[in-house]
Amino acid sequence: MKIRTEHQNLGAALMQIAEDDNFTAINPLKLKGDKINNAFLINADTCIFLKYGQEPKPTREYQFTYTREHLEAVYGAAEHYSVFVGLVCVEDQEICCLDLSQLKSMIEARRKTHGQEEESYQVLVTAPDGKSLRSYTNASGRKGVIAGREVIISRNRFPSCLFQ
Repeated sequence: MKIRTEHQNLGAALMQIAEDDNFTAINPLKLKGDKINNAFLINADTCIFLKYGQEPKPTREYQFTYTREHLEAVYGAAEHYSVFVGLVCVEDQEICCLDLSQLKSMIEARRKTHGQEEESYQVLVTAPDGKSLRSYTNASGRKGVIAGREVIISRNRFPSCLFQ
């Protein structure tokens, strides 16, 4: 099988998970019998949805898009598992891991500034030198203005957060 770019970029996250002392198993995530793309069941009770950004935009932000379909899968998995999203920032060689409540609060903050549901949401991550990662959404129609609060994520949070 040919190795695709997503295999290389997401494989880095999967390898870190597999090397953790608490790791026992990894399987593709299935919801209602359907395999979810780039989502994995870790051990028996945790799932992770992975995305990658090759390089930051000129604003130094990595952009990760979540469509309604993506969010439905994420929220659907939460009925059965602990849910995390892993945002692989390739150029900076970092993985920003958000738990479901952090992702939900960012999406909700964006929704409030827009006044209604949107077709998709952009979660942004920055990796400032010598500091923790930052993740947030922008306010609707206001580039550079954060909706709600930015979430500060320790660079060493991943993958241990999946096993706590």
